[in-house]
Amino acid sequence: MTNRDEPDADLVDRANQGDATAFEGLYRRHRDWVVSVAMRLGADRDDALDILQETFAHLFDQFPGFTLTSQLRTYLYPAVKHRWLDIQRRRRTRVRLIRLISPPPPGPPPDSDRVDGGRLLATLTAEQREVALLRFVDDLPLGEIAAALDVPVGTVKSRLHAAIAAMRAAAAVSEKKVR
Repeated sequence: MTNRDEPDADLVDRANQGDATAFEGLYRRHRDWVVSVAMRLGADRDDALDILQETFAHLFDQFPGFTLTSQLRTYLYPAVKHRWLDIQRRRRTRVRLIRLISPPPPGPPPDSDRVDGGRLLATLTAEQREVALLRFVDDLPLGEIAAALDVPVGTVKSRLHAAIAAMRAAAAVSEKKVR
């Protein structure tokens, strides 16, 4: 078994040498995060588990010869996102009769005592929400976010700035309604 404190880079080096327990260590360390990201993107539990399996199968295929140039999560995030987008594309090709004939269920009643973070996030564009979640939930540095999204750091900064401004504005509006 692997040491929980062993850096990802060391586990990658060992996995490149054929050590299956090193790859298992990477899997155990990052599996919950992969499922969490998939669910944040909109996957249900079953889809998230499929995405987990496909993401690590993709990572496994990179060995031997995989080079870790940043945090492993920086590499995994686009893999998770692309697998989620693949699921979405497949679903869009099918027409679901149930959506055509039944209205969506009503949402939960609003909580007037506090500002709902989910509602604030819903006010953001997809790009702003993605950057905000990677920064504040996953605690990735700006450079790592840029690498994961394959955009310049300046783009990450502007999206993050816009996200914070939009959430502040939405919170202010929500706060006025409470008073």
